[in-house]
Amino acid sequence: MSDQLLPHPLAALRADLGLTGEGYLDRLDDVHWALGYGRMAKSRQKVSRWENGVNSPELPARYAMARLHGIPREAVTELGWPDFLLLAFPDDRPVLDSPWTLAGTVTAVAAATRGGSMQDRRGFLISSGAALTGLATSWSLALNEPAEAVPDVPADASATNPRLTRALLDTLEQRLDDLRRLDDVLGGARLRQTAVAEYDLLEGLAKQTGQHGPLEHRLLSLLAESARMCGWLQFDSGRHARAQRFYITSLRASASAGDHQVGANTLAFMAIQVYSEGNPQDAVALVRTAQDATVRRSTPRVKSMLHARAARALSKTGDRTGCWRELDAARTEYARGPHDDDPSWSYWLNPGEIEMLAGSSALDLDDPRRALTHFEQARHVQYSADGYARDYVLYLTRTARAHLRLGDLDAACAVATDAFTQNVTLNSSRPSEALDDLRGELVTHQQVRAVRDFLQLSA
Repeated sequence: MSDQLLPHPLAALRADLGLTGEGYLDRLDDVHWALGYGRMAKSRQKVSRWENGVNSPELPARYAMARLHGIPREAVTELGWPDFLLLAFPDDRPVLDSPWTLAGTVTAVAAATRGGSMQDRRGFLISSGAALTGLATSWSLALNEPAEAVPDVPADASATNPRLTRALLDTLEQRLDDLRRLDDVLGGARLRQTAVAEYDLLEGLAKQTGQHGPLEHRLLSLLAESARMCGWLQFDSGRHARAQRFYITSLRASASAGDHQVGANTLAFMAIQVYSEGNPQDAVALVRTAQDATVRRSTPRVKSMLHARAARALSKTGDRTGCWRELDAARTEYARGPHDDDPSWSYWLNPGEIEMLAGSSALDLDDPRRALTHFEQARHVQYSADGYARDYVLYLTRTARAHLRLGDLDAACAVATDAFTQNVTLNSSRPSEALDDLRGELVTHQQVRAVRDFLQLSA
């Protein structure tokens, strides 16, 4: 079966039925007729135009789709196009709809990896808008509920799972840290299966967790971080539905663990996906929820990370003032120095990364000269490709775009060539997509020799 990503819910539903666009339209037409709406006007491109966002189906056609896929009729108008189609994926419901309790977390954790190859190839979000921000709010409220009584158990053993010991959890935590470091160098496609295997290992231990205890809480925190990593690696490979399933599961596990910081980190990573693939205002809302929930419960480094992520989301909305304010706050918090309680996953944040994020934000705000200034500042504080190969290629590509917007084609192509050469050894969709976009921008200048040489090299 093809591993090609399915960028729209309708494309995924067609794939599940094994139908071409024309075959699907024939099936839909029969339902349309049976509902009393008459025969549909057909064209070879109609379904592809729906899936590409060029056109939207008329209301009778949407009702026919709902009937065909077993979706309640009222969802068509309540959720709108194409969100009502998301109800046709039952494997998502436990992740999205389970209660915010320990039992609900165990249910969602078990469901996160369900589904066949079609589920794994969905390149679209399964939650957005009010539904998505509602999930973040539910996480925050679950964290603030009164903690359940913790049983009196020995410090090195669990009353509910005798195999759960401090030494075992130390080993599992080290494995997650190793996986994070590998991701920095290798990218999502190579590590997706490895990350899911680690998640399955933790899930097997967590499903035996029937009550709250100190070791159980630590296990759930590790499971939350494992799910966050799985979500990130799926996102890095363009599998957005599966990424969100893992992210939401991470939120649930962090709430059950009472771990504000790991949940806030997950919301920050969810924001990256949402401002890249959805509505940037939703991304801002996610980060604001994380900031509100951790204002008195996080270290300066975590606060700095959240300010930096808020800045990137705000840059996508065009909020110049808000973006620069958040970046200043990120620098201020980072300058407070390290803390004994800094989570191990916060290692990646450093002054160079903050300046790289500032440069990317400036580029989104149509200020390429300022972007280049921040990129240069990042290199001045010794930000380099060592250990962060994927991110470095992304930033090289953005640097090339800044030169291009300033009209310096030679500089743009020199940096783009460096980015392309380094990307050859990676297996990550985001740098490749960024380079493809850059190539598209350069095509109109192919009469220039430097541009022509780069286009030939990267063809």
